[in-house]
Parts: sequence; structure tokens; C-alpha cells
Amino acid sequence: MKSSRPGLHSAITLLSLLAAMSSDAAHSTQAALDPTPPSELVKLVFIHHSTGENWLADNNGRLGIELGENNYFVSDTNYGWGPDGIGDRTDIPDWLEWFRSKRTASYTSALFRENNRHSPYSRKLTDPGGKNEIILFKSCFPNSNLSGRPTDPPRAGTNLTVGNAKFVYNELLRYFAIRQDKLFVVITAPPVTDPTYAENARAFNDWLVKDWLRENGYPYQNVVVFDFYNVLTGPDNHHRYIDGAIEHTYVSGMNTSYYPSGPGDDHPSKAGNVKARNQLIPLLNSYYHRWKAGPPDLRQMRVQIRSTRTEDGWILESSENSNLGAKLGSNELRAGDDKRDRQYRSILSFDTSVLPANAWISSATLRIKRSSSVGSNPFRTHGNLLVDIRTSHFGTNTRLQAADFRARASRNKVGRVRSKPTNQWYRAALNDTAFQWVKTNDKTQFRLQFKLDDDDDHSADYMTFHSGRGATANRPTLILKYLIP
Repeated sequence: MKSSRPGLHSAITLLSLLAAMSSDAAHSTQAALDPTPPSELVKLVFIHHSTGENWLADNNGRLGIELGENNYFVSDTNYGWGPDGIGDRTDIPDWLEWFRSKRTASYTSALFRENNRHSPYSRKLTDPGGKNEIILFKSCFPNSNLSGRPTDPPRAGTNLTVGNAKFVYNELLRYFAIRQDKLFVVITAPPVTDPTYAENARAFNDWLVKDWLRENGYPYQNVVVFDFYNVLTGPDNHHRYIDGAIEHTYVSGMNTSYYPSGPGDDHPSKAGNVKARNQLIPLLNSYYHRWKAGPPDLRQMRVQIRSTRTEDGWILESSENSNLGAKLGSNELRAGDDKRDRQYRSILSFDTSVLPANAWISSATLRIKRSSSVGSNPFRTHGNLLVDIRTSHFGTNTRLQAADFRARASRNKVGRVRSKPTNQWYRAALNDTAFQWVKTNDKTQFRLQFKLDDDDDHSADYMTFHSGRGATANRPTLILKYLIP
């Protein structure tokens, strides 16, 4: 397929699949791609619903049979499967329940042990024993109806939006990173015939293939994407292994289903399923061999970033329970309440653009140094001192402003400041839900506030900390550990 053809977009997607590698490393790995079947039997499980069932079926896509002929022992899940009936829930927001919830250990334990068929496909191979090594997972075609805008950034939510879909997949990487013994294959949701959200679907799936891993600096090789959506949007739209490389091509404007089962039925047709099967399997073989070759050599790095002196400070609530910011101060940070029971919140700003573009953050710690206190110790009367995070800035710009008091965070409660300091330094180890919001090409801001807005005693009870305007040795510090190839 020639990329010079009018209207044809062509992209070698190896960059997105080897996101953290240098271009030289990517080219050498591309040359070494191996589309041949594994030399030994490999156990694979596929999470799906009806579209996946048709794709697997002997009388339709024959994916089950063809995977078996490529030395994969195939099992699957379907409606009603698993603990809590988790198999019923495969929409994009549901993947957080599968892989990023308190029940993840239970769900994945059952998933990795699964060795049965829940769809009508033939399986001639004998179970080799052991657990599934490869996990394919796919949402169904309604998930191509993503609202929002094509360029929306990640944003936590519960609905099918471009922003929330990006947020979900970013979060999944935190689980996948700790399971290097598994190869996770994201199968994009198939297209629909309704063009209403077609541009959003195209933009999101392009992001998954080309930008997802790169933007996150994902340094491992156990996560890959197969663009089922793209393959089904036109006869000249492909995601395949060809001539020693991975090709991702599509004709501009072809963003809806080209292979529906019929009028009013967006399930892919047999022709579409066969095409997708033929393109998936050589890719899967290539991904498998690359994963088995082992992860690239990684370096553990550490950076200590001081807060930006012109952007730190405290905000005082306009009145008790108003939840509106009013008075500002920048010479120190404050947390607690004043004599009128108005809450203090503080903003800290860090320039995280100093990080390499391919940094994969593995830990983050926020440190603030106590300056003084007024009244009772709010750590004893106001509960935990909580940390919110915002990519770039809370308000309309990075400078401290009253609106920062209640401005929307990228993520709330990503950590809490420990109540016992060391040499007047308080620290908060941020949990990994914060990491996707630390951008390597932008600033990152944090907001501090106690769990209780005030203690209703009509007395000032707050603690002050050094801000970015203080002596360098006392300024708030963000300590990041990260991996790079």
C-alpha cells in the first residue's frame, strides 16, 4: 500500500508499540519482527461479547481455529463469566473494574486460570496446563459512540467519552506494568454505521495505536494494540504485518463500518471478520516473539524539582462553607482555618517539563517544610492533609488565583501528607493514580487541603509551610523516580 495515494494515511505503528525506545532501537526491532507461529503451545484467553463470539466461530471469522493452527490454545470469557459476573461488563469504563479495582486480584486470578470455551469454536489442541500467557480484550461496537471532541485530553469520568476512554487506558498501564509475565493485547472496539461520533472514534483509536504508549513513556513490551476498528472501516484500511514491517493505513473519511452484518446490525460481517483475522494473527505472532525476547534495558533515574517561586501560595475561603476562594498570599503555604472558620488551601507548582519525553514514572513524593503554626495543630483536629493534582494549572493559568480554591482537579486525593515530620519536613507519597497527570512537556500543580474544612471553634487553627519564595533549601520539592531505556 503506497502512502502517496490521495487520501490515504499511512503510519508504521511500531513507534507507538515500542513507545519508550529510541528511533534506532525501533528500526532494529522492526527489522527483527517474526510473524511465524510460536514454536511451542501458548495459552491465550479472549475477553469479549457477541462480536468476539462471531469472530471466533467456525462458521464466521474462524479466529478460534486459525489461532489454534498457529499454536495458541484458546479459551475465552463471555456474558455471565467469572466472579461477580464480571464477564457481563466489557465497556471501556469497565476495564478499570477488571484491572484497577479492589477485586482485580480475584478477577485476574480466574482469568489467568480459565481454560474453557464460552463460544462455538473448535479447539483441537490439548490443554498444555498452566496459566494463560496472552490476554486479548475487546469492547463491543457501542463503544465507538464516544462523545466529546476528537482532541479531548484524558479526563476521569464514568461515561463513554473520548477523555474518559483515554483516562481508562492510561490507568490500565499501571497494572500491566507489574505483570510482565503476561502479554496484553488491546483489540479496539469495532466501528458502527452511524456517522454521528465517527470522527471521535477515529481519533481515539488512532491515539491508542500511535500515541497511547508513547505519551505515557511506557517502557515495556507486554502491551500492544490491534486496530480492529480500522480494519473494518474499508477494504484499503489495514493494520497488518507486511514486507517485514507493521502497517497502519486508512483512507481519509472512511470512519464508519464497511462490513456490517446487515441494515441495523453493526456486528461485523463474516467478510470483515475474516479480513481482521488474517491481519491479526501475523501481528500477534510478531508481538509474541518480541515480548518473549524480554524487555529493553532500562535505567532507574531520579529527579528533584523545586516548586516555582512565582506560582505557589495560599487561598482563603470567602466565607465559611462558601467553597469560593477570596484572599491570596504567596510568601508561604497555609492549611487549616482562620478565626471565622474559613478554610485555607494551598497551591504548589512544579515544572515537570524537565523530565525526558520517554520517562515512565515509578514513584512520586511531595515534600513541604513547616514554617510555623497558629492555634491547634490541624493534623489533630482537621483530619488528613490531602493532595489533589492538576496537569498544567488549576485555574486559567499557572499563576495563583482565587479560582484555584475550587477549580477542577485532574485527580482528587492522590496522596496524603503524613502527620509526623522529619526535621520539620512533611512528606506525601503519591499513589500511582497521580502519575498519568504528571506531564513531561508541561507543568504539574498540587492543591493541599485538610479533610475537614474547619473545626467550628471560631479560632484560627492552621499550619504554615515554606513556599517557593523561601530559601532554596526550604522550598517545596517534588521527587520523581522514573525509568527510561
